[in-house]
Amino acid sequence: MKWIVLTSLLWVFSTLVSCKDADAQSTYEAIDVTDELIQVKGANYVFRNEGLLSFSRFSEATLNSPVSEAMFNADKARTNSGIRLFIKSNSPKLRLTFKALNGINRGAEFAVYQNNSRSDVFTFKGDKARAEMVLEINNQQGDEASLFEITMPSLANVGLVKLELIKGASLLSVQKEEKPVYLAIGNSITHGVGQGSATFLTYPYLLAKSKDWDYYNLAVGGAKISPAIARMTAEMPPADVITILIGYNDLMFNDKSVEEYSKAYMDYLKMIRHNQVGAHIYCITLTHTRAVGNERTGLKPEGYRKALKHLVYQLQSEGDNKLHLIEGDKITSEANLRPEVLSDKVHFGIEGAALFAKELEQLVKKAE
Repeated sequence: MKWIVLTSLLWVFSTLVSCKDADAQSTYEAIDVTDELIQVKGANYVFRNEGLLSFSRFSEATLNSPVSEAMFNADKARTNSGIRLFIKSNSPKLRLTFKALNGINRGAEFAVYQNNSRSDVFTFKGDKARAEMVLEINNQQGDEASLFEITMPSLANVGLVKLELIKGASLLSVQKEEKPVYLAIGNSITHGVGQGSATFLTYPYLLAKSKDWDYYNLAVGGAKISPAIARMTAEMPPADVITILIGYNDLMFNDKSVEEYSKAYMDYLKMIRHNQVGAHIYCITLTHTRAVGNERTGLKPEGYRKALKHLVYQLQSEGDNKLHLIEGDKITSEANLRPEVLSDKVHFGIEGAALFAKELEQLVKKAE
């Protein structure tokens, strides 16, 4: 009888200890979201205000430029395409809470990478993307230190308002690595329209990931050739590689003649080159499109493609040996376009963006 009672007491004690341990493993404590140990990449403008970590791809001066200089919609530019948070911690669980900020909001998709392998995807649509968005992450290494990369949504603007770790765990320093810098400049194709609202599915992210580059996405849906963005490249870190894919909106919605397109592009390119002297710049001609051309002007995509080829060849002949041409229509096809939306004449689908990134992976290189 005594043995039975003792056994029962031991079971009760072990159960209580187990419950206590379980509670300890699920008790969160808040960490200051403005802590400098939270590393932000892909945003040149980072704001650590009380209770809010926010970030922008563009300077306020650029966002507030006159329409004739900006040539883009500022609400679309405020989105977070290409922005990533890096957090190193020994916490068995992490909980991050984001809220929507000013700008367009077409839903929010976050991807989480642990030690460079994708572990989670969190998707918020409609009203859920306008309320608080909570990411519950389990550390695959238990209570061992892991490096977490969290990609921001490409078609929404969010800020981090809460970071919670399991009690007793801590933030650790993220090792800063010197990596080549890549700037992706363009319109909605580069911004990521067609791949949900998911940075991690866009071609610049996939290209940078495959090359192990740091990168900034300076593309805006609906953008035309933008003197304001060209000027802002002076504020960006010195780039090793720049890709430019621009012109579809100038052709279809701005009614630029071939001559007007050539002049605008030349001024734009010269400004970028002036600001980024050492970069290898890859000018990409208009990619495959279902659009025949502009019905008002009668101009077709091929006219712009030929004009850009001539412009690049001219500058190469004048001595710019870091300027390169990629014929976008030669490395894209109907397979790149969104199969589920045939009325979309130009945007890549998820598979199409991945195919394009693979093509660029072979063509786009930095100086060794």
